[in-house]
Amino acid sequence: MAVNEIALQQSETEPREIPSIFKNRNFLLLWGAALLSSFGISFFLFSQSWYVVNVLGLEASLGILYIAVSIPRVLFMIISGTVADRFDKAKIMFLSDFIRGLLLVGLVVWFIFGGITLWTFVTFAFFFGILDAFFWAAESAVIPSIIHKDNLTRGNSIIQMTNQTSFILAPMLAGVIIAFGNYEIVFATTAVMLIVASALIFFMRVPRVKEGSEEQKRFWDDFKEGLLYVKNSRVISLVVLTTIFMNLFLVGPLTMGLPLFVKTVLEGTAMSFSFLEAGLAVGMLLGSIVVGVLNVKKNRGKIGIIALVISGIAFTGLSFTTELWMSILCLGIFGFALSGSNIPFIAAIQSLIEEKMLGRVMGLISLASMGLIPVSYALTSGVLAFGVSIHHIMAVGAILVTLYSAFIFFRFKELREIE
Repeated sequence: MAVNEIALQQSETEPREIPSIFKNRNFLLLWGAALLSSFGISFFLFSQSWYVVNVLGLEASLGILYIAVSIPRVLFMIISGTVADRFDKAKIMFLSDFIRGLLLVGLVVWFIFGGITLWTFVTFAFFFGILDAFFWAAESAVIPSIIHKDNLTRGNSIIQMTNQTSFILAPMLAGVIIAFGNYEIVFATTAVMLIVASALIFFMRVPRVKEGSEEQKRFWDDFKEGLLYVKNSRVISLVVLTTIFMNLFLVGPLTMGLPLFVKTVLEGTAMSFSFLEAGLAVGMLLGSIVVGVLNVKKNRGKIGIIALVISGIAFTGLSFTTELWMSILCLGIFGFALSGSNIPFIAAIQSLIEEKMLGRVMGLISLASMGLIPVSYALTSGVLAFGVSIHHIMAVGAILVTLYSAFIFFRFKELREIE
């Protein structure tokens, strides 16, 4: 009896000791790599866009660059999750960053010898899109493999916070380098960032999942298994559908609509537009920080859906604003709520998925997130072509998202009760 009592006391006390995420070598390496990668990608996207507009004078062709990077990214997301489950996730991330670094070294050499055209950047954007797909799938799948499940919310929030900080600071730093240096320096700096990021990933030690005889399954059998896994899980299916709905009715009106909203409703300038984007980014950053500090471990489904409702209400409010400060406030609340929804949901889903299926499922969620964005752009453009004003389009999209979020909160208990 005494032995049993001692064992019981140990079992009650030992699980409470969760290792700090900041003492986790693998996570610190991933964090450093994520910082350098996101800074590098932001440097590249900003600098190539500015070169096309400012040096080549091809403003109307800028959309070709976005198509060149988005289409291969979406197409390869279909298989990237399966690849992440079949092969070493850290190795996939290492190769993605290292190859992108080498590509940029090649771009710098091209700059030195001259002859840069729009199609030069289209080619590089195409390959970046492919490598993005594999990097994102592997990164999403590797986080639950290297940190304790009770730290998933904090880990995801730190990575999200890092990405948001990079998206705010990187364009400004790139602009300073271009102003006081040249494009060769910007792209060389980006290449160094990505190669150093790949070196950090190289030193990560991610445990492999042993699957025995299942290792011999064909690639497409693995892919279909991932689809069936999502289909058979009501919770994951609902998350995928929610992701699709959000991206269909929010991304197009937000991304395409914001510049038009500034011009036609606020009657503002480029500076007004930059203030709005900064408000959104700061809101998302603050949301990531708060979620990370709180490290939510319970009621993540309920928190995520309520935050989704708040984001819809804030976006609805934005569509009715006529003053710049009110628009910035609404976008800040929207960004804060968006982080408050995304991060707990991702952490909860990661804790539910079997480790051997992480790559495939997270890849499908990323596909649902990115795949509908071109459709959202097309829908928004089509409605605008019929003469509907942008603030009406934004209002309808926001109201639909708010109603949908409220519906799933009351209708689907299993989604609401995700821990």
